[in-house]
Amino acid sequence: MQIRDIWPFLLPGVLVQLLMQILCIVEGVREDKREPFHRALYILSIAIFGLAAIAFHLLRAEKAPPKDTTTAEVERANHLTNKGIFLLLLIAYQVMGLHMLAENVGTPTYIPLIWLLSISFLTMLLYNLLPEKKRFISEPLLPMLQLILCIPIQYLDVSGDNLFLSIIAGFSAINHTSLSRAKVYGIGALGAYLLGSTARTILLSESAEMADLVRYFFVNTIVVLLALLAFYTLKKQMITSVKLESALRTVNEQSEKLKSLAVVEERNRIAAEMHDTVGHTLTAAVLTLEAAEGLVSEPQAAQKLRQGKEQVRRGLSELRASVKVVRAGNETDFVVVLEQLLQEIRSDTGLDIHLVMESEIALPPLQAGILLSAIKECTTNAIRHGQATHVDILIGEYKGRLRLAFTDNGSGTDDIKFGSGLSIMRERVQSIGGTLEIESAPGEGLTVSLIIAAVQRKEDVQ
Repeated sequence: MQIRDIWPFLLPGVLVQLLMQILCIVEGVREDKREPFHRALYILSIAIFGLAAIAFHLLRAEKAPPKDTTTAEVERANHLTNKGIFLLLLIAYQVMGLHMLAENVGTPTYIPLIWLLSISFLTMLLYNLLPEKKRFISEPLLPMLQLILCIPIQYLDVSGDNLFLSIIAGFSAINHTSLSRAKVYGIGALGAYLLGSTARTILLSESAEMADLVRYFFVNTIVVLLALLAFYTLKKQMITSVKLESALRTVNEQSEKLKSLAVVEERNRIAAEMHDTVGHTLTAAVLTLEAAEGLVSEPQAAQKLRQGKEQVRRGLSELRASVKVVRAGNETDFVVVLEQLLQEIRSDTGLDIHLVMESEIALPPLQAGILLSAIKECTTNAIRHGQATHVDILIGEYKGRLRLAFTDNGSGTDDIKFGSGLSIMRERVQSIGGTLEIESAPGEGLTVSLIIAAVQRKEDVQ
């Protein structure tokens, strides 16, 4: 057998291989995602091993999961795997076709076999290389034509290896079709093999032993049946796997959304309860103390009532600030909430406040609430006790922790007394592992240094 005797069958395969190699090499040269070494290795493997290397890279390529679990999306997600399988089938068809032609050299059926194999091979190429939209138009004509051509090929072949071509033809028809049609093509491939094999068995019945023919017929039939069934099951398993992956991703996304909604709902519920119960109770207490203050005649009792009233108002103010923090949760930046608080203080008191943030930070609601309450307590003390007009607030990192320095230009003192406000502030800071220090001198204002742990940079959180 010489090349000029098999060119109708050999030429299409050679041209397709060269074309695929050129396209993949050009794509590999233009692609910027791979490292230079990997790109050179990819191009070299395709140049040497051809279709086998292309199939290997297609089968290893990452498949994009479908957006939903519809059949069209799932089949589109498997298109790289389908291409890799097709290229392997293409190699197998060429090898088995050349083997069959070599076994039939010199027989009267040699010329018809060349043309039948060539037409079947071109049909396989045309069906698998067509774009997806045009392939849909060609179905089921091209796959059924390839399966029908298996009947005369099996009848004319004398090698006895024609069952492998029937298996490859069946695989090719099943590979690029939908799952619903894959079962029909699998049955069609088995039927085509049975017709061709039965006709061949009848033809050889006069010259061969019937027991050998029957054994040969049934063994090959079982092999073809098992092969087609295994390939159909593999395709079904691939589709099921992609559907499960897509469904699992959807469930995870919905679970995260539900979790976020649950957190927001619970946070709003707690904030509402704090506002409706404790807030209303404190407001009522303020009104009661104001009414009692007007009924008391003794100066000391009136002073105690005023102190109690101020403490309740301070607690109500802190409660409102805490409600704001709880409602904001992790969605609102601590810096944004702090700026809003300072703006309210400026507008209410006229105090000049200068804020310096050395680094943007992200704090959990508990730490954020404690810092906001501390700043509010410090400004209240600066105005009430120190008659301050200007305040500097510095927030930054200090040895891996968060440091807040509050400095005012008030009158200052050398006798610092921890009243209820400062004592509560210190207890809160210490409850989260922090420290609080106060420095002051007459005429030099007052500085409150507050250091807490668990500081996070904003970029780290993102």
